[in-house]
Amino acid sequence: MGYTEDLSRFVSQCGSTPLSQDVVDGAKRCFLDWIGVTIGAATESPVMILLDVVLGLGGKKQASILGHRIKTSMVYAALVNGTMSHTLDYDDAHSVIRTHPSAPLIPALLALAEHYELSGMELINAFVAGYETTVRMGYALGKEYYERGWHSTSVLGRLGAAAGTARLLRLKPEKTAVALGLAATQAGGVRDVFGTMGKPFHAGKAAMDGLLAALLAKEGFTAPVDMLDNERGFPRVFTSEYQPEWITGGLGREYRLSEVNFKPYAACLLVHPVVDAMLAIRRDQGPKPDEIEKIDIRVAPLNLKVTGKWDPRTEFEAKFSLPAAAALALIYGNANNSLFTDSVVHDPLVRAIMDKVKATVDASMAETEAIVNVLTKDGQRYTSHVTSPKGDPENPMSFSELEAKVRDLTGKALSRNAINSMIGMVAALEKLENTAELIRLCRPRGGRGVAGLTAK
Repeated sequence: MGYTEDLSRFVSQCGSTPLSQDVVDGAKRCFLDWIGVTIGAATESPVMILLDVVLGLGGKKQASILGHRIKTSMVYAALVNGTMSHTLDYDDAHSVIRTHPSAPLIPALLALAEHYELSGMELINAFVAGYETTVRMGYALGKEYYERGWHSTSVLGRLGAAAGTARLLRLKPEKTAVALGLAATQAGGVRDVFGTMGKPFHAGKAAMDGLLAALLAKEGFTAPVDMLDNERGFPRVFTSEYQPEWITGGLGREYRLSEVNFKPYAACLLVHPVVDAMLAIRRDQGPKPDEIEKIDIRVAPLNLKVTGKWDPRTEFEAKFSLPAAAALALIYGNANNSLFTDSVVHDPLVRAIMDKVKATVDASMAETEAIVNVLTKDGQRYTSHVTSPKGDPENPMSFSELEAKVRDLTGKALSRNAINSMIGMVAALEKLENTAELIRLCRPRGGRGVAGLTAK
């Protein structure tokens, strides 16, 4: 039995035996967080540019753009919503395989489920199928391909979106394997785009391509049905460390949803340990910004490699800047989305603190770890060592903390009643009969879109 065949069989049957309640609850937390970070980015510039292009291209009104009163084709809705959900870099992540599982997966599922009026339980089953595919393929590919410069969310996201939408379409294992093959042949995306609009576009394109792969497979389009097996070209292109046994080990018995990270801060996950360390120093009666002489930070090599933007010029670059994150945490006591603006990035006080940051790498440290030493002008030293930042599986956010995050992100677009209803509907997602009801709650107030676009 091939690895692709085994995975395809799992995907096509996922949820036929009821999932455990902890897995169902984990899926619902991902949906809630995703809705918040998506609507929260509805008027960001990457979204508006992409939305303008998509509206110009046209398309059947099949699925909604969240945060707008606009409908377009399923694949374009997946593209825009996927890009939107990753624009703030505030969406859930998996620190071990260095990917964002939900950003490409959920928009593909919602586009399909809204159009065909599928149930919440079908959504959950499909999400679990797609999430397991994403994470297991991430473990199988290892870290070499990421370190070469491939973007894991772009590569793995297509596979997860194809698996999830194949499950929603109730494809048999044979056609599910084709969908995975079509997703694999589209896989790509390089990390050089980090800090630009290209990064969230990766998530949107992965959502679009994964959904398209499943739709094509449903209609009889062909592709190799063993693309994920170790002798095929897909793994050989990306890595020399392929371990396909990760795909099937414990498949259908062990679920990886407990490994997800939810972000309390609107920046790259690799700066979160530093943010938490700076917040701890601030809470412990730490020094005022004008009292600081130097800030020494020690992190794992990848943390500095990815977030070593010492002179960020835009809000997007600041999300990948270790010194910027440290400065925001110390000055404002937070690193939420409202602080990542061009004006804050260029604030003289923020710049002054950034200039005091010195960072070194320590190969013995985990990527969830940071050691921060703050030295004051009068010789006092404040130290904090973080091993599991807030949101990590070892230090998880509670449902109420996620709820607060979502309320903050959606408050400008949705009424309080709509937010309450949306949160309640997600909390009972397995009982929802029609996904379109949830989508209706994610439309903004009034007759026009958030950005002032005419309703479609």
